[in-house]
Amino acid sequence: MKVLLSWVRDFVDVTDSAEEIGRRLSQRGLALEGLDPHGDDTVLDFDVTANRPDCLSMLGVAREIAAVYGLPLKEGRDF
Repeated sequence: MKVLLSWVRDFVDVTDSAEEIGRRLSQRGLALEGLDPHGDDTVLDFDVTANRPDCLSMLGVAREIAAVYGLPLKEGRDF
């Protein structure tokens, strides 16, 4: 599952770097496959296993990041 860091930040007020987000999610079972620069942004590529279909969407990955960091998820927004 590939997500842009800027999109993650639209859903969660996380200030850590892409590397740190990837490291913390990898520790929770959502393995970071790679980081790719995309202009001024970064694409995080996560390996989503069959037991984590909830992370097959941008909202699902953002929800997992919010849980890892103990931050609220911005819901009810039009994107």
